[in-house]
Formats: sequence, C-alpha cells, structure tokens
Amino acid sequence: MNLVFLGPPGAGKGTAAQKLAVQSMLPHVSTGDLFRKAVAGQTTIGVKVRAILERGDLVSDELVIGLVRERLLQEDARAGFILDGFPRTIAQAEALQGIVRIDAAVFFDLSDEEIVRRLSGRRVCESCGRVFHVEDLPPHVPGVCDACGSALRQREDDRVEVIEKRLSVFRSQTRPLVGYYQEGGLLRRVDSSGQPHETYAQVVEQLRSYL
Repeated sequence: MNLVFLGPPGAGKGTAAQKLAVQSMLPHVSTGDLFRKAVAGQTTIGVKVRAILERGDLVSDELVIGLVRERLLQEDARAGFILDGFPRTIAQAEALQGIVRIDAAVFFDLSDEEIVRRLSGRRVCESCGRVFHVEDLPPHVPGVCDACGSALRQREDDRVEVIEKRLSVFRSQTRPLVGYYQEGGLLRRVDSSGQPHETYAQVVEQLRSYL
C-alpha cells in the first residue's frame, strides 16, 4: 500500500500518518522530518534547506526528489509507505510516478483561518521534541515542557507571516495536485476540521479496502 497524504500545513496529515503507520506497520515518510534532520546535522544540504524553510518557500524539486527517492529505496519501504509532505507540485507527482506506483492520495481539507490558529499556537520542546499548543494543549508552566522541564519554542515556520506565505505557496503550487490525483481516480478526501480522532476515522474509512 503506497499512500500520499496531501493538504495544507497544519491540517493533521502528520498525526494521521503516524497513527496509520502503527496500524498498518508501514513507514511514515515525512519530508518535513527529513529536512529537519538535515538542518540539525548542519550539512551543506541542511543549511540550504533551513534558509528555504525560514522564508516559507518550497525546497527545489531536484533536492526533495533525491531525498525521497533515497528514502523509498530503503528496505522498510519496499512493502509500502505513507508519504507526508510530498509531492507538493505536479512535477514532483510526475517524478514520484516514475519511482513507485501510488495506490491512493488522501487530501486533508481545512480552512486558512484554522490553519493559522493551529500552527501559530504550536510550541515545541527544545530537548525532547514534545509538542504543545498555547490554546489546545498548554503546558502546566507557560514556556516550559511538562516532560523534561526544557524551554519551549516556536518554530520559524510556525510564525504567522511564514504560515501565510506557506498557504500562498500551497494554493498556487500544491492545491493543483487535488485535480491531478482526482483525474487519476486516486483521490480520497477527508474533512480535518474536527478532533484528530475524528479525522483519523475518516482516513481509515477512505482506505478500508487497503487495510
């Protein structure tokens, strides 16, 4: 089962992908995680990726396709995978089709207003990576991680001005993928405005024939 999860930032793709990965025993391949790993490693690619993400722009097709191809060729992805955050352009989708066959593309639909609220309120622990939200999941002590006591921070790509830029890029470059996969009969649509467990239930229903 080779899956693509599509949707604007903050729509819940990653949360649903992680849960489905456990249920289906397939790897969750997140380009965001691949990029953050490269940034944390301060490699040549990581430095380039950091500058791009801080501007809210998309990483070049050549760079992201190479990273994804390398990941999908690993042993644990041979039986299937859940791609989260890729493809983001028609060109990337066409390149992906040249690498592997895609069985379904799940689109997570969410309003711009809710996206900004969700992302701008997100805070991440600098040490253990635990995620909080100033409204939905606040820490017991503001700015301090409940799990390890380290400081919480707002990611650069969760600042309002960057979120708005990311949404603009999504509408112009990634939204056309909805039509691309719909024309191919692969699109599955879910409403991600509710609670995570409600969104996930829709995902499972849409993919029932594969599970």
